[in-house]
Amino acid sequence: MRIGKRDGVLFEVLNILSLASTAGSSLACSCLAGGGANMREVAASYSNRVSASGVIFEGVVEKQEARTWPIGAPTDEMPIFIAGPYRVVSIQVLRAYRGQAAGTVIVLTGMGYGDCGFDFETGKQYLVYADRIDSERLSTSICTGTSPVEHAGPALRFLRGEKPIPDDLLAPETYYDKMRPQWYGMACGRVKKADGTPLADAQVRMTLIRDEPFPPTVAGELESSKSNGSFCIESIRPGKYLLTAEKEVDDANIRWMGYYPGVVKHSEAVPFEARGGDKLSDLNFTVRKQALFTVTFHITTSDGTSPPLKRLAFSVENLDRDALGYRWNMHEEGDYKLFGVPPGKYLVQTYILPDDSEGKNPVQPVNWQMVRQEVEIQSNSRIELKLSPAN
Repeated sequence: MRIGKRDGVLFEVLNILSLASTAGSSLACSCLAGGGANMREVAASYSNRVSASGVIFEGVVEKQEARTWPIGAPTDEMPIFIAGPYRVVSIQVLRAYRGQAAGTVIVLTGMGYGDCGFDFETGKQYLVYADRIDSERLSTSICTGTSPVEHAGPALRFLRGEKPIPDDLLAPETYYDKMRPQWYGMACGRVKKADGTPLADAQVRMTLIRDEPFPPTVAGELESSKSNGSFCIESIRPGKYLLTAEKEVDDANIRWMGYYPGVVKHSEAVPFEARGGDKLSDLNFTVRKQALFTVTFHITTSDGTSPPLKRLAFSVENLDRDALGYRWNMHEEGDYKLFGVPPGKYLVQTYILPDDSEGKNPVQPVNWQMVRQEVEIQSNSRIELKLSPAN
């Protein structure tokens, strides 16, 4: 979870598995887990939810890219990310269990900040439950049962028609309590200030290192350092991570911040590898003060006409893409003012939201070329963004 500050009010701008709304949309992520008294029944439940035209398959992610709405005409199977940015995932099918899936298939899913998007990792293998959008594209989400293959044993045995093993007959809570220590790691340490005193109530995060331009994947639950500066982050999935800590000082436009092993720049941070079952300790590091700024983004047009403010959504994302690099998604008319912005390089984007005033999401022609611009923020600033008419 990433907490930012806008107009003096705390608000949530990133939560990989939150049930928050997408940027500027009335739509939100909410889903029910697969039902069943044991893992075998849960597997059957997820399988039965796939639509008649949908597919279930094992596959390895070849590549991913980020795109922005519009996707195309909505269907009953269209996920809620129709109203915002989404990711396009190319997956090489290894084995299909239901429906027509072969070669490389295209799967759409949300970006992961409240839109139910599933967080695929390139090069990893997954069991995918997907509904069909059209003849060329599928969609999936965190609600469908899609999971890494190493977590999908009961489901794979069910889909292959194999006899259940004792684990498959465990109640879901019992099963996950047994498997989590094998699947995930733990990292513990202390946070202190430069003078050696501990920093209490700092938000301590581990961010997965990846190349794709997606919201940062933050391991584990929300973790705050204790009065002596100590912390322990649980539920860390295997991968390479950066460890960070921060604490905003109310009404002072500063924050304490730092990367392990005690630096203030993303480029100087030392990553480390986490594996399932690992219990890393003595990850001690120092944080320092950093100024935060107020930034206003003003939208204009190249021909002097009024911009489409009523449906204009706006995102600002720190290019470092770690837990210290804030991200905002907003939909409001007029100037866009952000408070508590850390220094750094940001990607600024605008996009048009669908008109859902009648409870529908019709695809409307986009008459403007949207902004995609990198900016550097090192002080209180006013930044002009210019829309151009689409060809």
